[in-house]
Amino acid sequence: MPDSSSTSVHVAIVGAGVIGAMSAWRLARRGVRVTLFDRYAPAHDRGAAGGESRIFRVACKEGAAHVPLVRESLAMWRELESEAGQRLLYQTGAATIGAAHAPGMRAIRETSEQFGLRLEALARGVALERFPQFHLAPDEMMLFDPEGGALRSDLAVLSAVERAVELGASLRAYTRVDAIGSFDDHVELHVGDTRETFSHVVMAPGGWASFDPALAALPLVTRRISLCWFAPREPVRYDIEHSIVLMHLFERGYFYMFPSMDGATVKGSCNIGGWPAIDAPHALPRSLPDAELAHLRDAAAEVAPDLRRDPVRIGVYMDAYTPDGEGLLGCVPGAKGARTLVATGFSGHGFKFSPAIGEAVARLIVEGEAGRQAAHLDVARFREMPVSRAR
Repeated sequence: MPDSSSTSVHVAIVGAGVIGAMSAWRLARRGVRVTLFDRYAPAHDRGAAGGESRIFRVACKEGAAHVPLVRESLAMWRELESEAGQRLLYQTGAATIGAAHAPGMRAIRETSEQFGLRLEALARGVALERFPQFHLAPDEMMLFDPEGGALRSDLAVLSAVERAVELGASLRAYTRVDAIGSFDDHVELHVGDTRETFSHVVMAPGGWASFDPALAALPLVTRRISLCWFAPREPVRYDIEHSIVLMHLFERGYFYMFPSMDGATVKGSCNIGGWPAIDAPHALPRSLPDAELAHLRDAAAEVAPDLRRDPVRIGVYMDAYTPDGEGLLGCVPGAKGARTLVATGFSGHGFKFSPAIGEAVARLIVEGEAGRQAAHLDVARFREMPVSRAR
């Protein structure tokens, strides 16, 4: 797979979500020819990147494997901001509220200790004094990650794509790739009535992954992610200059919220027992079931009493999930040769370290290895696992 001469490499990237956008940017920076395809356009609302903002945090409850990727990504986020002339990352700090013994709280502390992260453990009284806009129950405390914050997700995707184009990449928006043929020395994309040849293809379909026949051998399930926007009674207390990213853990799930990006509304979401699977991309709902909306309203009222109880806007998005919650990076099983790659399945928490994934894709194509920090994402870990499409 490695090819030290970037001029002989022409990479097709299928999917202009955050992983595809970052891969295009990092490849184009190396002088690699890139053509980026998307059935819609970058930052559309039918995938995983829409909805204004995403969490950036170093002290992750999902596991220690994320920390090196997040650390590597921080420098690249700042690099992209500089190149694009656009602020994308606000390091407001990110806090997690919960009972001290809760598994998620323990996981955050353990990860922080392992990597020597700056994590503040705040007792209830201290947390309420420091962040009076939030509420903590008598048995709860707060873990504060000062390096965490909020990413402008839509602008991040647009900035990465635009920067890739400035560096020579081609964007083919509103262009559907119908099939991919793999050969020993090239790949062939079926685009409408034409056949187009490339040296490599990177499949980065995000939430569309589990519906792609070429990825049928991978254990992927697409789940919907629901976001809501609330109007606070005192907007200044929740704006990007005065508030923080907050996650509240409870027994069967969590509620999280962001500082206001528009000065008028606060984004929040409530996940109870995992996000529901969807059966087809066109089945993505545009509203929430009554019971889910009730949980969301109750959680928001409990954590931030100053928010008006009913959301003023709802957005529903989707992402592909794997059984272990980690993404997939490597050769597509069953494809001839080693030129058909996949980078998907980041299970709802890959946005914060997406620049590092884009860089790993670039290394994989140009150097032949994705790098040690991405080794746990190797597709081969599921090679012996029977694929289940159970929802």
